Amino acid sequence: MKRTRLPLWLLLSTLLSACGAPPMTQQTPTQARPDAGQLLKSAASAQPIRAAELKLEAAKLLLAQGDKQRAMQVLAEIDTRPLPPSLAFDISRLRADQALQANDGQSALYYLDRAQLPPSLPQEQQLELNRLRADAYTLQSETLAATRELIAAARLSTDQQQLQQLHNRIWQQLGQLSQEELDNALQSAGNDYYEQGWFELAQAQRQNRDLAGQSDSMQQWRALWQQHPAYLLPPQEINRPTQPLPVISAQRIGLLLPLSGNLAAPARAISQGFYAALFEQSSHAQLGGMAAPEVVSIDSSLVSDPVALFSLAQQQHLDLIVGPLERDYVRRITNLPSLPVPVLALNQADSGSALPFQLDLASEHEAALVAERAWQDGHRRVALITPDADWGRRLQERFAADFQALGGTVVTRLAYQASGDLSAQVSAMLLTDQSRQRARNIRSVVGHSLQTEEYPRDDIDAILMAALPQDARQIKPMLAYHFAGNLPVYATSHLYEGAPDAVRDVDLNGIRFCDLPWVLEPPTAVHQALLAGQGQLEPRFSRLYALGIDAYNVHAYLTQLGQNPQSFVDGETGRLMLNGQRRITRELPWAEFRNGVPALLTETPASE
Repeated sequence: MKRTRLPLWLLLSTLLSACGAPPMTQQTPTQARPDAGQLLKSAASAQPIRAAELKLEAAKLLLAQGDKQRAMQVLAEIDTRPLPPSLAFDISRLRADQALQANDGQSALYYLDRAQLPPSLPQEQQLELNRLRADAYTLQSETLAATRELIAAARLSTDQQQLQQLHNRIWQQLGQLSQEELDNALQSAGNDYYEQGWFELAQAQRQNRDLAGQSDSMQQWRALWQQHPAYLLPPQEINRPTQPLPVISAQRIGLLLPLSGNLAAPARAISQGFYAALFEQSSHAQLGGMAAPEVVSIDSSLVSDPVALFSLAQQQHLDLIVGPLERDYVRRITNLPSLPVPVLALNQADSGSALPFQLDLASEHEAALVAERAWQDGHRRVALITPDADWGRRLQERFAADFQALGGTVVTRLAYQASGDLSAQVSAMLLTDQSRQRARNIRSVVGHSLQTEEYPRDDIDAILMAALPQDARQIKPMLAYHFAGNLPVYATSHLYEGAPDAVRDVDLNGIRFCDLPWVLEPPTAVHQALLAGQGQLEPRFSRLYALGIDAYNVHAYLTQLGQNPQSFVDGETGRLMLNGQRRITRELPWAEFRNGVPALLTETPASE
């Protein structure tokens, strides 16, 4: 019989399989993570540095579990003085983070007090310390201190992305400083190179908002600070034009004014101001190699139809129309589907499908400023005094709407009749007539004479007024006569004729009012040139000369004003800005009558 032999390797494999035990799966035992209690128990017997590390870890666990009170208690028990700088900072940072999350800037600053931290922190932690302190100061509304911390942090950063973020934030903080705060910062003797450069950049950019002189200040800053970090990596919000904005943009301008009729005399004053500004600026334009625009005079009393006007504008190749002056004409322009040529109207447009730019001297501007000034000076309950006429009623409504929008209360109103008894009207507004009547009633009851005093109402703290000069000169003494002479009075420019007259205006003493820079401030170069050219200006049209000057000076910057809401042009009729309805708004200077003469006010209005 033939026998079969198995290979040796197969035999061995079979034997091993038969004798082998079932395979075992091995599992690595997991080590349970200590809880906060265990960490704290271990810390109790550990050396100081190890104990601080264990307590810090326990506090983090407690915070993750939502037990903030216990976590903060554990952190407060750690003495950071003998600890290494990094560990001491980590503990203080965790405490500060919790305070910042609770909007408690004061506590965060306490935890981040440099006097309580090691003097030699690693650079990364020093940067973080500056950033956290900036957050805390921001919560405390200490904008300048926050800015200084961010500037210090930026000096320590080596990452370009992080540095850009810090520069952007520095710029944001600088933008929140008031002009007074920025001026004080600029004059601080303790500024280092980096701080001074940032403060001067902020000042240059604020000056840069005046479009008429915007290139000069920024160019000067760049020339002086070429090695400053803000020059090498500027904040992203800074506009860095490669060349100055054009001074003159329109080559041919149509000046649309009524050359005949009732408005011819006012239009003549506007035209004289317009051409004075043109001639003044032309000399500068020629020095810079630029050509002055040509001006085509158009009589709006003859070309009175908007369709005919724009047909003429296209025939004359006009780049801009300045005018009309008549409000109805402006209204008809706004009803067109579109404007073939840009228009700078010299009256207000209410609404329409084709809104022009609008530069006007409407009294509503002043009413809004008067209400705001009284509010900023801390007054909350006011009386209104305006004439019993259409324009007076309009201003009274604007006074009321703006003051109430700010949060104030209009307690009483007087629409006075100039031909009536002003004393009786003021008395009725102040309720002194009721005080007098009560005294009469008492005397009639007791049957003999009594010594009594009249007294005014006590629920108002200021008066907002619009009154013509001859009326204002009577109303102010009447207020004193009826025991309200101590009430501050804020007024529109209607009460001032535009030329100092100490004898006639002495009764206006104490009244604060707003008016055009043309009236209140020293004459500018173009103002002086107009005076020299005309010999004598008509006082009744003084503000219209200023309107004409600004109509020319602002036209080149209309686009830029629309693109940057913070930009402005300082003009003869005020600081000019453009709102969303394409209407140019004005900020005006303030004055107070003292010894019968307006004295320019330069102080900032008080805030509550």
